[in-house]
Amino acid sequence: MNNNSYEGTKVLMALMGMEIGGAETHVLELCKSLKKQGLDVYVMSNGGVYEADLVAAGIKHFKAPLHNKKLRNLVASYLGLKRLIKDEGIQLVHAHARIPAFLCGRLQKKLHFTFVTTAHAMFNNAFAYRILTNFGDASLAVAEDIQKNLTENYRMSSEKVFLTVNGINTDTFGAEVDCGQVLREFNLEPHHKKIVNISRMDKDMSDAAHKLIEIAPEVYAKNPNSRIIIVGSGNDYEVIRSKAAAANASMGAQCILVTGTRTDIPQFLTAADIFVGVSRSALEAMACGKPVILAGGQGYQGIFDQNNFAAAKANNFTCRGQFEANTENLKHDIFTLLDASKDKLAELGEFGRKMVLENYSIEKMTQDTLKLYTAVRKCPRPINALISGYYGSNNHGDDALLRAITEDLRKINPDIKITAISKRPKETQEIYEVDTLHRFNFLKIRKALKRTNLLVMGGGSLIQDLTSTRSLAYYTFVMNQAHKKRAKIMLYANGIGPLISEKSKRRAVASLEKADNITLRDDQSREILHELGLQNDSVMVTADAAFGFRQPDYEGGRTLLEGIQLSGKKYFCVSIRSWRTLKDDFITEMAVFCDFMVEKYGMYPLFIPMQPSNDAEISTKILEKVKQIGYFLEEEFTIEEMLAIAKSSEFLVGMRLHSIIYGANAGTPVIGLVYDPKVAAMMDILGQKYYLNLEEISSMMLVGMAEQVMQRRDEITKELECATAKLAQKAAENAVIAHNIIDRNLF
Repeated sequence: MNNNSYEGTKVLMALMGMEIGGAETHVLELCKSLKKQGLDVYVMSNGGVYEADLVAAGIKHFKAPLHNKKLRNLVASYLGLKRLIKDEGIQLVHAHARIPAFLCGRLQKKLHFTFVTTAHAMFNNAFAYRILTNFGDASLAVAEDIQKNLTENYRMSSEKVFLTVNGINTDTFGAEVDCGQVLREFNLEPHHKKIVNISRMDKDMSDAAHKLIEIAPEVYAKNPNSRIIIVGSGNDYEVIRSKAAAANASMGAQCILVTGTRTDIPQFLTAADIFVGVSRSALEAMACGKPVILAGGQGYQGIFDQNNFAAAKANNFTCRGQFEANTENLKHDIFTLLDASKDKLAELGEFGRKMVLENYSIEKMTQDTLKLYTAVRKCPRPINALISGYYGSNNHGDDALLRAITEDLRKINPDIKITAISKRPKETQEIYEVDTLHRFNFLKIRKALKRTNLLVMGGGSLIQDLTSTRSLAYYTFVMNQAHKKRAKIMLYANGIGPLISEKSKRRAVASLEKADNITLRDDQSREILHELGLQNDSVMVTADAAFGFRQPDYEGGRTLLEGIQLSGKKYFCVSIRSWRTLKDDFITEMAVFCDFMVEKYGMYPLFIPMQPSNDAEISTKILEKVKQIGYFLEEEFTIEEMLAIAKSSEFLVGMRLHSIIYGANAGTPVIGLVYDPKVAAMMDILGQKYYLNLEEISSMMLVGMAEQVMQRRDEITKELECATAKLAQKAAENAVIAHNIIDRNLF
């Protein structure tokens, strides 16, 4: 499994609190480890001493009263969880107790995130509890008996219940920890035999502490150097403290030390000679190489060694299912260890630490968790991409982008389900084999965004107001709806600008900030975003998706040329469009240029309309003024046929951006007519200097450039072949980035 596929995934850990306890420490260590794996981790709980550790690790903690079932706390927690999940775009929620799991299960139905749980204890099997308990899409059990409980009593599928461990940080819990501060604070000397119990001091978890206090007089009488140290707090803490004080008074010595809540647990364990307790605290003591007596409210197993390892592992070192603890067996085992040789104590300590290193590492706990995440994201659900662009308007360049994007996405994942938004949905569906939605069916677009994994803003210059502000309003609306429906957003090799009005600039920035990734086709677009003050740090320059088209269809191109009786003749291609800033003499100058090329070089103009509704009229007007012979390609053509026609031509004069890209891909010299800055930007990317702004175009300037490119044709072809090969590689990166977004967000 490649953990990097989770980089950037937003995961929320929901639990009751962050006070000292096994589940709390489990979550703390898991959060830190997942963050190192690249996940964006959030925690919501009632807070506690471990909040500071989360913050120090760069993990955001949000407080909510998830610690009890009071109605006002449930309502406040529900609203807090809902707000956090929506505002932060949480993709996966991981609950660690019954109350958070209940609330998150309710929210999942509304917000549609992936929901998993970890079962840290044996849950009550009463009917009412079974109805109210929600274990999510899948669950982790920290012990074999808990796993069995979930499958048998809660009837969870065995395929949805995974086994994990309480991972122990063996760097934090080790023999090298300096415990001097704790020893000084509690007046502990090297000769003292320190018996340590660490637990949450709640009524159902403080049994070992009570029994240690009860046997303290006998332990002290046998060994006056013994000290019993009880660490932790909870709803039974005051009872324990009072009971310990009474026992100390009866002994006339401070044999029992009750510390309350502490965060320096490793120091107490390093200071210990014997540990008494269960669960995570017992494992942490073993990691420190200490002899351990397994004793708790759920049972008793005694001194931990290889003889009871299997049973302890099965119940997660909680003593569940073992015989009931009593003061006699606890006293017997403490006396056994107090009398044991140094070698025997070292042997027990070494066995415990080795067992933790081999079976209970942080790494194993993290890998188990990521396996769970992989399982829930690999459940059989379709992978959806919704593509928005200027499709279905019979614009050859934009429709070519749709084909390029769909083909590139399917190369990586043939099973991806693609839906395109189009002005002519039926036509687009037939040609590109995608599902379609009408461009202005906003109701269906909203519904599609709710279930899509990724909205692809599919190439071209969508974010601009040069053609109209209505176009910009449309595309930003689609992006804003995607963000509202929690779909991921990618600008796929877009061009940005021009953005003329201040309102357009503000509208563009507000929407672009919501994008998960922005790939651009040129540096000029990146500079525009920089000037606009965009804070989105996902921006990168790749290349126009159309650079992926490299294979001419020579047979199809030859057939088209024969159809207009141009086969066997020398020709050059012309792709122009009508535009509001064209000079009055533009048509005349273009006609004079065409006549000159025919008269002097025997080279005929072939006008190719990339968008017939826009380009045909102006092309026809020029041809009507041409005194010599000119040609017009009326037949529909494929990209590959266009590449073949371009490759057989002497050069190409292009106003349309994608005509320039086709010419470059064919290795044919191009002359750019700059009506929009994107044309100049593309010529610069190609390393070509042969372009003119609309206002400076004249027949003689065009002739001069045509003669230059014809003289350098072979040299320019090599330049273009080198440039377009690199650009094709960059264009392929767009689909990889798109799939990475989908991969890390498939929850």
